[in-house]
Amino acid sequence: MSVFVLRSYHDWEPATTFKSIPKDVDLALENIQYTKTHNGKTLWTLVADSAAHSMEDSIIRIENIRMVFFDSDMGDIVLTADQGEIIPQNKTVKVRSNVTVASTSGKVMQTEYLEYIEATNSLHTDKMVRMNFDHFTVSGKGMKMDIEKRIIYLSGSVKALLGG
Repeated sequence: MSVFVLRSYHDWEPATTFKSIPKDVDLALENIQYTKTHNGKTLWTLVADSAAHSMEDSIIRIENIRMVFFDSDMGDIVLTADQGEIIPQNKTVKVRSNVTVASTSGKVMQTEYLEYIEATNSLHTDKMVRMNFDHFTVSGKGMKMDIEKRIIYLSGSVKALLGG
């Protein structure tokens, strides 16, 4: 009788299940945060819903990205994108799909592809960009932004629309 009672109260919940990962992925993580510091100062932080690392190509694929470049004097810059890659060898972050770069003052830039290059602390794209400011919009093909100086260079096909 006592054996029956013990078996009746046994926890029969299913064991924890794990998501399978693709064969080309060696490590998969969810809800990651990576922070870059220099001499104790936080330079930027990257948050993503997921990350998948492949030892074969040494690339970390990330999804639903939010990257914040910190600047206490001029305000932070926030970059968001649907997908991207961290390439540790050359300290580059590449993002694509619904890429937005926004300042705390409300200036917004949109494109479909962007690269952050740590060595020059800059953002680059060869795609079309569209920037919205207070009362005007500027677009162009190809862009380089010096993050520290907040200088933006457009390569070509530049158009500006002034609002009223």
